[in-house]
Amino acid sequence: MTICQDFAGRKGQIFCGVFDGHGPLGREVARHVRDTLPMKLSSSLALKTEQDPSSNIDKDSLDKSNCTSFSDTSDEKQLLHTWKNIFVKTFEDVDEDLRQHSRIDCICSGTTAVTVVRQGDHLMIANLGDSRAVLCTRDSKDRPIPVQLTTDLKPDLPSEAERILNCKGRVFAMDDEPDVPRLWLPDQDAPGLAMARAFGDFCLKSHGLICTPEVYYRKLSDKDEFLVLATDGIWDVLSNKEVIKIVSSATDHSKAAKQLVERAVRAWRRKFPTSMVDDCAVVCLFLKPSSSEESTPGDGKPQAVSFTGSFRKVLGGGAGGEADDGTNNVWRALEGVARVNSVVRLPRMGAVLSWRRRSTSLEEDDETRID
Repeated sequence: MTICQDFAGRKGQIFCGVFDGHGPLGREVARHVRDTLPMKLSSSLALKTEQDPSSNIDKDSLDKSNCTSFSDTSDEKQLLHTWKNIFVKTFEDVDEDLRQHSRIDCICSGTTAVTVVRQGDHLMIANLGDSRAVLCTRDSKDRPIPVQLTTDLKPDLPSEAERILNCKGRVFAMDDEPDVPRLWLPDQDAPGLAMARAFGDFCLKSHGLICTPEVYYRKLSDKDEFLVLATDGIWDVLSNKEVIKIVSSATDHSKAAKQLVERAVRAWRRKFPTSMVDDCAVVCLFLKPSSSEESTPGDGKPQAVSFTGSFRKVLGGGAGGEADDGTNNVWRALEGVARVNSVVRLPRMGAVLSWRRRSTSLEEDDETRID
């Protein structure tokens, strides 16, 4: 996971991301995306501002417009359009970096990503795969309720399945997992990817898998309290309502994500005692300080963020490093629990070598045309 305070040099702007690797080198892929995506996104924002200083990518012009509704506000539509272009281009660049990476074999390994940028009361969310972003807000009776901000991009979604089938990919579930639709190669029962979009997994990129994120916008209100970004290991065993209830009940914001992971692990063991527990990673972004976290204006105190997972990183003020605050003990709750990969079968070696030959051939053709 990644949390960046004052993201892209803009004071108060926050970037958060959760990445769920799968396949033989899924962890390495997820780490690579975790480290490169924020930097590339930050560079894209700087380049956009440099090329077009009047571009609508920050909150200042929107705040002056006193807009209240996204559906009828051209400024907010323009904000979404601009951010969508930036997110899509950045995700494509990161995927191309993976394809060219000499030390990470991404033919049958990849990662999902759910990311959010907060600018004041504006949220921009980009989702790739089956991780999820859920907002906690209050209803008319002041009760906490969940609002799912993203769509789980599974292979059996009509729009996803149509694209996959048009590219000769196949979508079906295995007999022992009838509720898990998977993406397969045209002529092999492999690799069986449980999502329709991902970084990496280049053996499927010609058969319907894409790295284009779905981009969403949310205008925050006073009723919105916190945002939860989490991998499918959380949502497979806990409902949106249960997640919101668990996080809301945390008296210490810094421990909310840890408590959520621990509850998810217990739910896995209770509901699926003979199955492996999927990897769980969580970021809780609190939109308001708790009473114990109230601070005076200008004291520079960072926004409350709670996060935990199989890997973690905090970036602040342009400097980054692995978090080391004693929370490595969080994963003691997962000792003895195996990770499950979305990729369940690998293509035959001949197919892998064939993919490499086609990839090399295409690169040689490109070089020939350039010469």
